[in-house]
Amino acid sequence: MPSAPARVLATALVLAALLAAPLGAAASVGPVPPAVRAYVTGGGLAEDLAGQGIGGEVEPGPASRVFRWTEERLAGDIEGKPVWMVNEWAVPVTSGGAPVGVAIVALDLDTAEPGLVELLPDTRAAVALAGVPDDAELVRDTGSGAWFALVGDTATPLAPGTSGVTGPTPVDALELAPPEGTVADAEPETRAADAAPGLGGILAAASVLAALLATLLVIARAERVIR
Repeated sequence: MPSAPARVLATALVLAALLAAPLGAAASVGPVPPAVRAYVTGGGLAEDLAGQGIGGEVEPGPASRVFRWTEERLAGDIEGKPVWMVNEWAVPVTSGGAPVGVAIVALDLDTAEPGLVELLPDTRAAVALAGVPDDAELVRDTGSGAWFALVGDTATPLAPGTSGVTGPTPVDALELAPPEGTVADAEPETRAADAAPGLGGILAAASVLAALLATLLVIARAERVIR
């Protein structure tokens, strides 16, 4: 039978692996940190939207991690992965049962607290993003205002914006327009943000693990005294 310290170590390793695993998104591919999930479902987002004049009974839909086209893909280079994950989550919003738009939520890099970045008044996107396929990467095309569900090498427009795309299209065949301003201007902050989206969850997990380890060590010492 393994010794008490060995059992403690084995238990800690298993828990560490479980706590480090990213949580599945409420919709689409990509993690939704616990802090973002709580902000969306716990009333924080609804309060912030009410503060912006969205009246009635505000109901946020499922949160989806947002991806964007890479700088290389926007420049016409079709080599490599076409998208990268950013510090944004898209949440379709309804008020009084009617679609209002899409709330963009992000984590503050200094505090790791989620907050409302902007509300896109796109009712068509609000309806479409309520049903993002589970196996898709949700791509925000800021150049055309379109939203795509990217599965493998096929992009399907959920809300076409001004892209002109009307059906599933090989991603390499898309004619993409760069967003306003240069990609380089917007990229550093977002790429840095991408490294920190799970900070709140990591800190919480570390605290739980530390407390559990302390408890298990006390139990192990007690077992040695009894023996």
